[in-house]
Amino acid sequence: MMEMTFKKTAVQFTAFTLLIIPATLLVDFLIPSLKASDNWPAILFFMYLFTMGVLYLLVSSVKKRMVRFVNTYLLVSFGKMMLYVVIMFVYAWLNPANAVPFILTFLAYYIIFLIYEVVVLLHIS
Repeated sequence: MMEMTFKKTAVQFTAFTLLIIPATLLVDFLIPSLKASDNWPAILFFMYLFTMGVLYLLVSSVKKRMVRFVNTYLLVSFGKMMLYVVIMFVYAWLNPANAVPFILTFLAYYIIFLIYEVVVLLHIS
């Protein structure tokens, strides 16, 4: 049962991520002042892979005890946030000229994926 739930979640998440590609291009075209980072495909791919791993951990832990799920969710959320802050800081330090578009693109994708993650977990539990 858990494996079917994760497979369904993975397919839906992949489709959702693929919809972000034209959305990014559309926003880039319609609002040129909100220029996405030139690295947006790499950011999106990294966040897709990382979020897929997080979803696997959370979907598998939601089927167990609620205490374990809560602990896993809090630990994963904190770890993910710290990793993302480090990535943004290091990128801004190494590429100060492109720092603002990179951080804005990164944060936009982070918020989009976070909302998706919460919606998925609310439907599963």
